[in-house]
Amino acid sequence: MEEAIKNLQEKMEARYKDHILHVLNGFHMLQRFKTNNLMKENQTYVPFNEAMCWGEADTKIFSDCFIEKRVKSLKTTEAEYRRIVIESLKPLLKEKFDSIVLWFGDDMFCQINLITILAYLEQSGYKGDVLFCMVLERSEEIVSDAFKIEVEGYLDIYKAVIYNHEMPALKMLPVTYQAIKMYLNYRTEESPIMKYIRDNFEKEHLVNDLLRRFPEYGLGDLQYQTIIEDIRK
Repeated sequence: MEEAIKNLQEKMEARYKDHILHVLNGFHMLQRFKTNNLMKENQTYVPFNEAMCWGEADTKIFSDCFIEKRVKSLKTTEAEYRRIVIESLKPLLKEKFDSIVLWFGDDMFCQINLITILAYLEQSGYKGDVLFCMVLERSEEIVSDAFKIEVEGYLDIYKAVIYNHEMPALKMLPVTYQAIKMYLNYRTEESPIMKYIRDNFEKEHLVNDLLRRFPEYGLGDLQYQTIIEDIRK
């Protein structure tokens, strides 16, 4: 995958202006870029250290009310949330960039994070080029070309999906549409995750089993443990 990432960055350097920001889906992806020397010296890289598919959020992204709701949903403190999420995103929130490249996976977890960043770009009035580089999480590969995305409409998608928990009637990438369907369903009684947990409640390593069985959701061990505990109540 590293070679494919290098090739993608070379293509983008040839076509887009120099002042480029790369937003990566989380700290682990940022570490992978650092470890494999995938970071260009003249470009900026930031992680989006969130799990937007978990819990509630406000319509005004990264506002004080948004932070308050995310802190409650993630069971953390405001100081920790600001340090881990907001400080890491400071270049996105404070600086101006000609182009923004979004490196996110094709699973539900990553796609809901992607919607949030696209909605924020529309909310903030961003007018530059936005590119989406899609990681195929289950095969550890990356799509060979970036998708150019128009941010207009993503704030309405974000509000419908993450705030109102409804399917939006707006055009979007097929992978995003499928992720939204999974997001709106995964905590319901009809969810394959919920059914599997109920059918295998006594399994000794149920969390590890869920991680292997449902990679398309992108959920982590803490999320699965919480779902299991909620069912047990």
